[in-house]
Amino acid sequence: MTIDSDRNNGDGISKNKISATNILIIVIDIIVTLYTYLTLPIYVWWQNPKQTLHKSERIRSKKIDANDIDSPWVGIHDEDSILNCTFINDSDCQTLNDFIEKHYQYFPNENPVIGYRHVYYEYLEDDKDGRKIKKRKLSDHYQWINFRQIYDRITNIAHGLRLSGIERNEPVVILCETCAEFLLMQFAIARAGLVQVNVYATLGESGIAHAIRETKARYMFTSWDLLPKVRATIANQKINIDKIIYLRRRALKVSSEILENEKDYTKPIGQMDMIPFDRIELMGQCHLDRIKSGDDEEQLCKPLDKDDISLIVFTSGSTGIPKGVQLTSAQVIKSIPTALSAVPELVVDGSNHILASFLPQAHIFEAIVELTLLAFGGRIGFANPLTLVDGAPGLSPDSRSDLSILRPTIMMVAPLVLKRVQAQIYKKLEARSSIHVALFDYLINYKLRWTHKGYTTPLLNGLICCKIRELFGGNLAKVIAGGAPLSPRLQAFCRMAMDTNLVQGYGMTETCGPVLCMDQYDLSYGRSGPPLLNIYAKLDDWTEGGYRRTDFPCPRGELLIGSKTHWNGYLNLAEASQDGYVKDDKNGIHYVRTGDIVQVHSDGTFEIIDRKKDLVKLANGEYVSLGKIESTLKNCNYIDHICVFGNGFANHLVGLIVPNKEKLNSLALNGTRSMKRLKEIIGKLMQETGLKCGLKSVEIPVQIEIVMDEWTPDNEMLTAAMKLKRNAIKKRYQNVITDMFSSNANDSHGR
Repeated sequence: MTIDSDRNNGDGISKNKISATNILIIVIDIIVTLYTYLTLPIYVWWQNPKQTLHKSERIRSKKIDANDIDSPWVGIHDEDSILNCTFINDSDCQTLNDFIEKHYQYFPNENPVIGYRHVYYEYLEDDKDGRKIKKRKLSDHYQWINFRQIYDRITNIAHGLRLSGIERNEPVVILCETCAEFLLMQFAIARAGLVQVNVYATLGESGIAHAIRETKARYMFTSWDLLPKVRATIANQKINIDKIIYLRRRALKVSSEILENEKDYTKPIGQMDMIPFDRIELMGQCHLDRIKSGDDEEQLCKPLDKDDISLIVFTSGSTGIPKGVQLTSAQVIKSIPTALSAVPELVVDGSNHILASFLPQAHIFEAIVELTLLAFGGRIGFANPLTLVDGAPGLSPDSRSDLSILRPTIMMVAPLVLKRVQAQIYKKLEARSSIHVALFDYLINYKLRWTHKGYTTPLLNGLICCKIRELFGGNLAKVIAGGAPLSPRLQAFCRMAMDTNLVQGYGMTETCGPVLCMDQYDLSYGRSGPPLLNIYAKLDDWTEGGYRRTDFPCPRGELLIGSKTHWNGYLNLAEASQDGYVKDDKNGIHYVRTGDIVQVHSDGTFEIIDRKKDLVKLANGEYVSLGKIESTLKNCNYIDHICVFGNGFANHLVGLIVPNKEKLNSLALNGTRSMKRLKEIIGKLMQETGLKCGLKSVEIPVQIEIVMDEWTPDNEMLTAAMKLKRNAIKKRYQNVITDMFSSNANDSHGR
């Protein structure tokens, strides 16, 4: 595998410059090769690559019964060393409220735990497309609160919730951006004995309304910037909500334009109460102060039992309407040791680690990772995607980025974030010259080649990679990618460029967090790793798609994820719950069908290779995987989104492409202005990317259309997890898709 940028040799770059660049790279290659082999004996002695390769090639999971085709794989983990570093396996830690109490007893209460930045000033500024962007002037440090303060605040908020009229076992919808208060509210709900309902902040109005109706919730917690969406949903969807608990505006000062725009945010809607979050906290504090002073008032909070449904997490809705996955407090707690086994190298010195939290906390993956950090004494610093890194659109010119100040050691990312990182790196290189791009590609590929042989490249890391590491604070020890497929090329690029341990994990809302994850020694790319602690993974044949457990050399089939905790199913969806569930009565294991097709490598690592619902049969009888194709073609830097379609009456595929606006503008600046020519160029680059990444010719769309609309969760083109809503896209562009299938395929982009 090699890594390079997408460069169109036919537009804007002269052949002479390309030739000069190639000659320079050849000269550099000769010098680097001489240096490499002259110093190789020193590196062999110093770095011991055989040991590195031995760790990379070790067996990571095995079948319980090697002779039984139906037997599950279990991961090979040092369970004692993982669990002995924390309280999570104690017999009296079975609920989220127990978790709070155990943390309070186990770790020094004065240790900083949760961090955030103050927003001094907010104002609006026009971006280059004419859209209003909210800019923030931020503090130059993180404000940290310790667990003693957290413990007291959780208790106050819990009592305030009960005093506001919320009865035990009632649902509270959390529709909130990622922040420290989300975590406090989560713990307070558990302490008060309420049911937490997680709803993605990026869901559209219909999805939010569906979650509220399904749970019969009368109470909601939200953040300031989401109040317009909440108000619109209530008004347009005719939702009955008794109380909205909201976070006040974070900024200490705002521009007059923002003040005018936001003047009606807290205006009452009918009989609904609008209550600031800090008032709820104050109500609880006053109540507890009266109890302490001797007044005869009852303790209002009684947590739910471990087997009660305490958390309902709504999915992103990629297959239709969002489904509410029902989870008990015991399931959440049992998921923490599982997640701990994904980061065993970090557990032993947990207090030295900081998690940068900026992904949606409504996502179970992020929620479990945050609890995991707390379980081994780590810290959580909250960040904002709009102020995350230098050059982020929400940063004022005189403010430093979140990551540069926080300096995290652990980060959870979505592949989309990594793709933007890659694009930003190449954007800066291209602004210098094509020689810088070619030299960077050469050095990254050099590092990739020698890393795969078990070596590290300290000189290269010090000269180039350290500058990229500094974008993320300079201390990153582990980055876990999840939420969507991560292509091998993108993983390889970011692991090399960021000079950090970038691994891929896998989980579902239905599995209550991560269930597969690569370890720190795995040198492969594109895999999801072995089953984590307490997880059982097995395959089921899918003969229609041609995947069988007897396939050689790698067994293949639909992935089933099992554990010994009971599957509670989807809220109000008994049939769907039963269809997605398999019980092994003999071994007491409950399995969830994932719908994902995997292959199991000889070392026991799992690789997602397909998805059942994405498989399409062409007229010639050949099956193609639309999801795999889309994930691969998004490696082309000219493509932000691509949705591929096929049907049983054609032997070819077609695709709708939302182009990268910056790349599109660069083509226009170089004189390429006609849409026909833009389609030809992007089609050619897409084809080159697909073939380079191993797609077969039949898997590359022969007809494409450039779509200038934005695809977002708000317009229902993407799910809340930023995945394609294929049916919605198909419905919106049905005429365009029909025309593409009807057109002569050879007229598309020169194939």
